[in-house]
Order: sequence, then structure tokens, then C-alpha cells
Amino acid sequence: MGKNEYPNIDRRVRKTKALIRKTFTVLLAEKELKDISVSELTGIADINRGTFYLHYKDIFDLFEQIEKEVWEDFTAIIEKHKDYDQASLSLIVLELFKYIAADSDIFIAILKTKESTFLDQFITTSRPKNKNEWNRLIRGGNEEDYEYYYSFIAFGCVAILKKWFENGMKESPQYMAKLAEQLMANCTKIE
Repeated sequence: MGKNEYPNIDRRVRKTKALIRKTFTVLLAEKELKDISVSELTGIADINRGTFYLHYKDIFDLFEQIEKEVWEDFTAIIEKHKDYDQASLSLIVLELFKYIAADSDIFIAILKTKESTFLDQFITTSRPKNKNEWNRLIRGGNEEDYEYYYSFIAFGCVAILKKWFENGMKESPQYMAKLAEQLMANCTKIE
């Protein structure tokens, strides 16, 4: 969620929404989504409950809007390299890791939230849609095994991301992107 996440919105509204989201992210790191109340959030953020309700129906609506915006940013990165080759696959992975690093707190919160559909949505949507996309991702092997390869790659990338968070994100996004790329390339090399 970059600098222009609310481009046509008054500066005060942007600041208020940013404060609500930052407070929400802190709370989400400490407790389950269902255990966060609007009263608690607004008390910590030092804003009026009415202000919260000007922007969100409830805590779940806040979470869904954040998840939706992250999803839109993710898909924009992928769409930018839609007809990818191996070189632009590297760029996609690098851009995604950089984006994640820039807003790591919200990603950690999203990934730990049971109600999140983000990862399932990402895995389903990123799945190759035609033979050319499959061939760009998986070089060689039996077409009957492509779904297995994709599952291994997708869930492996999720595991790498979670481990990176657990380890305090000590490695750079560039390092993590290169590692993910190497692992993907190794798992798709079929003799």
C-alpha cells in the first residue's frame, strides 16, 4: 500500500485511514481478528468511533478492504509482466518481494489471520492458464504432472515467505527473490 493508495482523497482522510490501519495491524499481530473491537482500535488510535464508521462498516470490513487493496497491488505487479518469459518471471518475483518488504507488518498480519483468503486467491489466480504459460513456468516433464509442479512451487513460495517473516526479514528482497527463483528453477528441471 504505497504513497498513492488513496490518490483522490483529502489528506486528513488519508492520514486517518493510515492511522486506523496501522493501529489495526498492531492489534492483529497480537490477537485474532474476531477478538479486535472497534472500541479498542479507536481507543488506541485516539479517534472517535464515528470516524471509524465513516470509512468502515466493522473490523471485518476494514480487514477485507486492506486485503483487497493488497490483492489489487499484487495483481497489478503480475499484470505488468503478463506475457512473461524467464527473465520477467525474475522481475515479478523481485517486485513482489520488494512490495512485501515495504509493508511487511500488514503481510505478516494477513498471513496469520485465519479469515484471510489472500494466499488461496493468489495461488489460484497465478496458476498458468494455457499451454504457453505452463511451458514458460515448467520446462520439460509430463503435462500430467504440471499441477503437481505448480502446487510444489506455489506452496513452496508461501513457505519461504513465512520463514522470511519468522526470521525477522534479515535477508534483502533481492536475496529472497533470487532464492525463490533458484528453487523454482531447480524444481522444474526434469531430466
